[in-house]
Amino acid sequence: MFTNKNDRLTSFTMQATRVPLTSHSLVGVCRALLNEGGPEAVVVREVARRLEVTAPALYKHVEGRDELLTLLIAACGNEVADVCSTARDSCEPGDHPGQLRAATEAFRGWALANRAEFGLIYGTPIVGYEAPAEGPTTQSSQRFGAVFAGIYLGLLSTGRLRLVDRATLAPELIDTLESRPLPGDHQLPAEAAYQFAVGWHRLLGMVSVEVAGHLDWMMNDSSAFVQAQLESLFDEMVTSH
Repeated sequence: MFTNKNDRLTSFTMQATRVPLTSHSLVGVCRALLNEGGPEAVVVREVARRLEVTAPALYKHVEGRDELLTLLIAACGNEVADVCSTARDSCEPGDHPGQLRAATEAFRGWALANRAEFGLIYGTPIVGYEAPAEGPTTQSSQRFGAVFAGIYLGLLSTGRLRLVDRATLAPELIDTLESRPLPGDHQLPAEAAYQFAVGWHRLLGMVSVEVAGHLDWMMNDSSAFVQAQLESLFDEMVTSH
């Protein structure tokens, strides 16, 4: 994507004004456009205009709109991964229930503070956009997933993860759950991987509904309701001792 070792785009001169282009500056402009008009607003011509360069000049450094979106999605994915890992690390190393709570609340807080970015990553796929295979967006997603996978592994290793009975899982589900490592190369038995999947499925669903405001028609403030649902989820995931 960026050709030099510092992941920095080459500076160039435009109308006697030297304009440095970096991944940071590109992401900043793309993020502003996303918040103003959604993913459809992130286009090469407008990014170039705001950076005070021509579109052909910008094409010398990025291949097109897909690459701009890839940069933006990866940057936002890395940001939420950093937020959740920082929250996890604020707890004692052996306090895995506390880590789960902290990372979960950090994820929800980031989503509510960055609704457009949350929608970009976890909302409806962008029509016409295809992320590069095993590229930056995959890497950022793996970083994020590894935060929670590591916490669930800690819960399992200390006997704090509430497990389902393996016999209740269909054979094909067991095969699916154990077919590949979780993010961070964490390997969990099917009954633990199932809880990990349930936890993520429910967390993403709850946060998505809250971010989209789909509870506003029935309550003035949905935060207390969502927090109660998260507490119920924690109880289902973690044993009392």
